[in-house]
Amino acid sequence: MVSRVERGPVADWFWTIDRLFLITFVLLMGIGLMLSFAASPAVAERLNLDSFHFVKRHAFFMLPALGVMIGLSFLSPRQVRRMAMLILAASLIMMVLVLFIGLEVKGGRRWLSIGSMSIQPSEFMKPAFVVICAWLFAEHARQPEIPGNLFAILLFGIAAALLIAQPDLGQTILIGSVWGAMFFMAGMPWLWIVVLGALGGAGFFGAYMTLPHVAGRIDRFLT
Repeated sequence: MVSRVERGPVADWFWTIDRLFLITFVLLMGIGLMLSFAASPAVAERLNLDSFHFVKRHAFFMLPALGVMIGLSFLSPRQVRRMAMLILAASLIMMVLVLFIGLEVKGGRRWLSIGSMSIQPSEFMKPAFVVICAWLFAEHARQPEIPGNLFAILLFGIAAALLIAQPDLGQTILIGSVWGAMFFMAGMPWLWIVVLGALGGAGFFGAYMTLPHVAGRIDRFLT
């Protein structure tokens, strides 16, 4: 057990980290692995793979992910913001490249092939996007003369446009929902909230009417 009187990076981390959140997160990871044990063997066998192929992959990626999460928790808020800026910039550049040289799968371009592996830039964009938008909203609340909310709106527009161009409506709805919640909690004017909500609803309806694969997914979900 780490004593409160101890000083050092590990001791400071232990007494300042949200331990309840950390424990909850680890439990959720464990539950996910258990569900993988229960659900994935049948799928693996149907694909003529080892019964625990997906379980092993799940565990293989879960352990380094936990290490990365703990490593990032040692960073200061300023370091997190700087890292998020770099990741967001790199991700947006890769999302532009995806539209031209990305792998096309089922009519969508979402993956970049790098050597023997493929990556989906939007997965890196999402956490960095949330961190930067939260920072922009917070800076505007702290210093109203800083147009952080306008920058956050512009950033959302860029990210959403790149996702729609792939097209990836699911990811667009996901970041739109998270961004909308942050926008609301940041105390933005109700008029802005109503206008942006109406634009989002119109965009969703337009996607349903013009994109067959979107309409098909929604219809299957409703039935």
